[in-house]
Amino acid sequence: MISRLSIYILTATILYGGLQKPTAGENLSYTHILFEWDQEPDAINYNLQVAENSSFTSLILDIEEPTTNYIATQNFNWDSDYHWRVRPLYNNGNSGDWIEESSFSIQHHPESTPLPDLNLNTFDEDEVYDGVMVYSQFSPYFAVGAVDKYGNEIWNTITGYMNYISPYGEIYGLNGGQGIKFNFNHEILWQTPEGIDIDSHEIKQLANGNFMAFVPTFQLGPIPIGPWTDMAQDFGYTADGISNEFWWLGLRIVEFDKETGEQVWNWDPFVHFSMNDYDQYAGTWWNAIFEGFFDWMHTNAFHFDEEESAIYVSHRHLSRISKIDYPSGEIIWNMGLPTEFGTGSDNICTDLRFSFQHHIQLMDDGTLLFFDNGNISDVVAGDEDPITRLRRVRVIDDSYCETVWQYDLPANLHGLGMGSVQLLDNGNYFIYTFGSGLNSPECSILEITPEGDMVWKATSQNPNSAWYRSYKIPSIHPSAFSVIAENYTTNNNGDYIINISDGSIHFNIYNSSGYTQPYLYQFSDLTDGEVQMFDFSEGEFELGPNESMTLSFPQANPIDLTNISLSIWPMHHSYDLKELFFTAISNSQPGDMNGDESINVLDVVLLVNAILNDNEFSNNGDLNGDGMINVLDVVLLVNLILVN
Repeated sequence: MISRLSIYILTATILYGGLQKPTAGENLSYTHILFEWDQEPDAINYNLQVAENSSFTSLILDIEEPTTNYIATQNFNWDSDYHWRVRPLYNNGNSGDWIEESSFSIQHHPESTPLPDLNLNTFDEDEVYDGVMVYSQFSPYFAVGAVDKYGNEIWNTITGYMNYISPYGEIYGLNGGQGIKFNFNHEILWQTPEGIDIDSHEIKQLANGNFMAFVPTFQLGPIPIGPWTDMAQDFGYTADGISNEFWWLGLRIVEFDKETGEQVWNWDPFVHFSMNDYDQYAGTWWNAIFEGFFDWMHTNAFHFDEEESAIYVSHRHLSRISKIDYPSGEIIWNMGLPTEFGTGSDNICTDLRFSFQHHIQLMDDGTLLFFDNGNISDVVAGDEDPITRLRRVRVIDDSYCETVWQYDLPANLHGLGMGSVQLLDNGNYFIYTFGSGLNSPECSILEITPEGDMVWKATSQNPNSAWYRSYKIPSIHPSAFSVIAENYTTNNNGDYIINISDGSIHFNIYNSSGYTQPYLYQFSDLTDGEVQMFDFSEGEFELGPNESMTLSFPQANPIDLTNISLSIWPMHHSYDLKELFFTAISNSQPGDMNGDESINVLDVVLLVNAILNDNEFSNNGDLNGDGMINVLDVVLLVNLILVN
């Protein structure tokens, strides 16, 4: 009898199955726990148990899971110890032995401080986007933390100060004056070179892999004539509006090489903007006289658009948003106030009358979303009290704007400083405001529907709280995924194998991160020689939240033995690379076209059909091993049937 095709796989990572995450004895600084373990032969599901004692008599988690990881988001507490174990479940209803037992603890970092408690109001729980709230705090102390929708702290870090979280769950910010990219495991993945002061407002990674941030730059300029003139002269300055005697602070936009940290591109505001444009109404010059320098622009946000090769930039103290061509650096347009307010004579969209804005973003539909703090909205827009507005506008013909969506915060939630707005996947908007209006501090985060209905609100119980930005994200485990080999079993010798009846190896990839993630993979035959069992394969694919797909690798040549590797990783989280190494043995019998373990006239018919269908190559049909199927293979197959 002709045996069916079998490929025997000895796998370094799954030959000795075990528990991977959390590692034994690990001290975690989060309460949403990612459990990960190795695949077991013949398993169709896994039983994961977690308990507060080693005897597992007080279970807090007891679930079945078809993949090899699980994110638990409930019932775990700070300053606690836990034990966990996993066992395979089989198709016959039986369960296997526990793979292993392990333990971990959850503790705050010794240098961290728990986040302030929040006052919560849920107005419509069905409309609330289910996610994790992450925010940067700089008062009453520096912290970056995350809470769930019930206000429970689930993660915090002393790694750095967060100013941006990408759609893929990458975190950017500042640590000791250096711009950094870091992750929820407190690992710094990249940082700007030492000795270069990085402004705290924004750092991001570009599609080319390089990083972009703001770097302070100074130039001497005049103290313009204004209500502050007498005070400036009392401090010993000429303050005649002409003499270049006072330091003006601007922010360069700098691109850093991802490998060397070298500055490979920069945009200098003193080259492209006029010092005749400056804030006259919000008191920035009064502050400057005391501080010894003028914070001219206070640039606080940018969005790099790869498709247009343009940068959208928010200059807070100029109440200006600029669109800058990259790499020429030329200004495409400035959006801002009318001429009479002194911040530019050629601004577009002057009817919007926004002021001291934050967090400019370009949406997928081409609209601009930003947080209009409205510090001087009483002056420029005629509001009785300053009003903060959330704006989404479309720029048309680089000349005027259409308001697509707007939400006005109540006066008591006016944000004098800071502030952010995020469009969530369910269409809601997630808003942070300093909440300094009407002399009643109310540092708050809101979630509202597109219609403006408030569905959730969190306010710090500490009246001295001040945050920078807040994001709602699906999970603190953005790189979580698993790889499952199909038909994974053991043979009579106890070797771990994958039985394959269709001439290919198949792996199912599961995205459990909650994010849409792109992945990269490489599949290699590691055996030396001109002819290998498998061709090299590499590629890219994308999975949405909780989606899966199958990667298949066909056998290219009828070879009996080879070594194989599969490497796969999320493109934006390369530190979570999974590498599997295999020894593959092929026991295939040429001619068995339908895999029924025998060869007969039906296989001849199938081979003829495969030949007639151009490009439908079959390893089993290539009886002479010449890399093609044709009439010679039919003759050999007929002879093989007659001989048997």
